[in-house]
Amino acid sequence: MAALIVTAILGFGLTRLEFTTSQDNYLNSDSRIAKDNVEYQSLFGGEAMITLFTVAPGSHTADLFTPRNIAQFRKLQRDLDADPHISSVITPLTALEFTDNLVRGTGGDPLTSPAAKMLLGAQARDTDRDSADRRLADSLRTLARVQAVPVAARTLGNPAWIDVLLHDNTGAIRKSLRPFFPSTSTAQMITRLTGNASLREQGDGAHVVERAIAGETFDHASVLTTGSPVLLRNINNYLRGGFLTLGVISLALMAGLLLAAFAVRFRLLPLAVVAVGLIWAFGLAGYIGVPLSVVTIAGLPVLLGVGIDFAVQLHSRIEEESQLDRRGHPVAAAWRGLRRALLVATIAAVLSFCALQFSEVPMIRDFGTLLAIGLPVIVIATALLLVLALDTSERHRPAPAGDYTHGPLGRTIIRLGGLPQITAIPLVLASVAIFAGGIVADGRLTVQTDPEKWVNQDSQVIKDIGILRARAGSASELGVFVRSPNVFDDATASFVGQFANRQLSTHSADLVDASSLVTIVSYLLEVPNTSIVMPTGQDIRAAYAVAPPDIQRSTVNLDMGAMNIVLRTGSGSLERRAAVVDDIRTNTHPPAGITATPSGLAVIGTGLVASFQNNRTQLTYYALIAVFVLLLLCHLSLVRAVLSLVPVLIAVGLSSLIALAIGVDLSPLTAVSGPLIVALCTEFTTLLIYRHLEERARGRGPREAAETSAGRTGRAFAVSALAAVIGVGVLAFSSLPLLRDFGLLVALNVAVALLSALVVLPPLLVWADEHHWVHRGSAGTTPGGTPEGASTAAAAGPAVSAGARIVPQKR
Repeated sequence: MAALIVTAILGFGLTRLEFTTSQDNYLNSDSRIAKDNVEYQSLFGGEAMITLFTVAPGSHTADLFTPRNIAQFRKLQRDLDADPHISSVITPLTALEFTDNLVRGTGGDPLTSPAAKMLLGAQARDTDRDSADRRLADSLRTLARVQAVPVAARTLGNPAWIDVLLHDNTGAIRKSLRPFFPSTSTAQMITRLTGNASLREQGDGAHVVERAIAGETFDHASVLTTGSPVLLRNINNYLRGGFLTLGVISLALMAGLLLAAFAVRFRLLPLAVVAVGLIWAFGLAGYIGVPLSVVTIAGLPVLLGVGIDFAVQLHSRIEEESQLDRRGHPVAAAWRGLRRALLVATIAAVLSFCALQFSEVPMIRDFGTLLAIGLPVIVIATALLLVLALDTSERHRPAPAGDYTHGPLGRTIIRLGGLPQITAIPLVLASVAIFAGGIVADGRLTVQTDPEKWVNQDSQVIKDIGILRARAGSASELGVFVRSPNVFDDATASFVGQFANRQLSTHSADLVDASSLVTIVSYLLEVPNTSIVMPTGQDIRAAYAVAPPDIQRSTVNLDMGAMNIVLRTGSGSLERRAAVVDDIRTNTHPPAGITATPSGLAVIGTGLVASFQNNRTQLTYYALIAVFVLLLLCHLSLVRAVLSLVPVLIAVGLSSLIALAIGVDLSPLTAVSGPLIVALCTEFTTLLIYRHLEERARGRGPREAAETSAGRTGRAFAVSALAAVIGVGVLAFSSLPLLRDFGLLVALNVAVALLSALVVLPPLLVWADEHHWVHRGSAGTTPGGTPEGASTAAAAGPAVSAGARIVPQKR
């Protein structure tokens, strides 16, 4: 009844679990990048949804502006602007309307237009007379093109007028319009969602845009809508559905393993009690507020595998005491023999998981918190419920006598640990060499820093982003917001124009184009083979005055004195994008009073990579140090502590060597798997050493104690290790490469950890024990609490051989 009540209370905490993919998962909320991004989105809106219009073969972008399409563009503008999830909408028609407003003069006279005044002003400021003459000639050609279209025909429904607005005097798309017309066959609508929106609000905003587009068809064009909000929404949907799917797969595989390999009574009992423990663990996580992200959901199969590992060890020991030693109270005897080893192994695992708290990435810290909280809860649930169930069964129906020590699992474990003592010193040296090799290999491993590679490559959103990038040249952006006391002064206009030109020139391989109110005017003033002349503050003010409201909102925030620059980025890793961001921060020197701050999703990604790589390797070292100190305190023996860590060093070193050998790219999750390997391998070595000490306390010699330990625990070790492998290996069923690679690599590493413990530790134990460095004879106590040199049952009566049942003594 108590267990049911606790399960009900903690189970309610499951309803409080939150799934999140916000920037708080990637960056500390008090970091500079996080604060900058919050400020940027409050100024100019959030992430962008991109709608790509691809004209039919034989057509051009100018053919998009049929009367029907123009009406649909206007309808989209009205509908989306009216939705609270939308900050601004710039359709291809909006971009052309802005150019039309710049070119159109009073009463049809183009010489009175804002564009004409800007061009004449640039010509007057050009100090190179030849350059100024070329400017004048180009302006006259533009004037001739404008006047060739009758005033009454200068409408957006007239292809001739569209040609004047869309193309420059060379016939190419105007540079100022390329962010919206990337090529002669494509056009883009940029819908920016509300800034600093929650994940659910971003998903709702993405749905709004998709529904609006889905209800429309356009003449001469196909339509595709995608963007980072769609990618984030799909990840969130996977978190909600995949979380339960992974749990069901884990349970099914664990059940199959226990039924096939764990030959005891009530084979599925460990699975049942661990399932209850998982409810307790995740319910407690819900109350505490541990968020479930793309990383922390990996905690479910990991905790299931590790929990089954502990439950199998306890269950097997109870069966051993009942079948082999015929204890009168096998559950109590098993608990006395195993409790200290389980306690030390649990604390060691928790300390290893706590090492993740030193990570600079919040979602990695959350992963460590979930494991550090969840494992003790599961162990407590396992100890209480498993002991209770088996004790009740034993009282009503004792287990029949049996001997499984000569079975295939027991014989296999004995053979694995049967290396001669002469190999002890070489094994120690090999462990150091492998660990050192792992350190070298770790520095050569490639970390996958392209977020698009972390998700299902067969998903529709990835395919759509690929199409967008292939046709438009870009599928992402880097934002920079400029603060100035007066956004319409000459200093600000000159700085923004020069800044954009410098970035596009310096990072031509990474940046496609720039879009801002200043660049629109600056590109208007560019003429081939002339000097670069920056626009004046008055030019920018005049452009702002005739800009459509959505372009005003997305480019200038007058209330906060800020101006927006959007740099479209090409394909490439976050590391390359980080180089661009670093260059902006290091080599940008605005005039006094003006600041330029890179921000947006791309900068968050670069911040994630920097935070992740800063101390990724150190996390494993922290786990090793913490575990070593714990073992030293628990054993009060330097030799035992060192022996426990030798297989751990081999497992940690081999994990990096294997990853390098098979050429796997590390993800942010896979690369911090070191503490997990330390936790699992330390558990194996702790259980083996404590069992060896227990057998030595019963009077067996070093070699006999090692073989007895292997024979009696072989079944449990094999099943528990397979459970741990399946626990993390089930992530290989995930459609997210981020989780799939983690599952495959860590499952392989867990298998290596087990083999290291079973192959390396026994000969080392025997060798050290022969030198009287492990077992202290009559001094001290056994792990069960009885004097060393005596049987764990000696407190109740004389030692008995296997197969005899203890008869309680009358007092």
